[in-house]
Amino acid sequence: MKKFEYQIEKVTGHCSCGYKVGDIFQCEGMNTPCTPFCGGAYMALFPIQVALHNGATFNFEENPKSKGNLACPDNGYVVFKVTLIEE
Repeated sequence: MKKFEYQIEKVTGHCSCGYKVGDIFQCEGMNTPCTPFCGGAYMALFPIQVALHNGATFNFEENPKSKGNLACPDNGYVVFKVTLIEE
């Protein structure tokens, strides 16, 4: 099963979930992260997970199997990166 990593890249304001730069969340396949995770942020990240799961690459990124600069819908205070870490 494909494995994914959600990483917090930047926090510029209040995060109601308390996420901090460097926090990492893991998930597999088309599932939600293995630990409780913010639903609003998940709605923003899941389309990228689906794309990577289905073979998409982001050739403009340093790692084409990763997409960064994904802002939380709550004022964009938290910025994430989604990476396909294992196929």
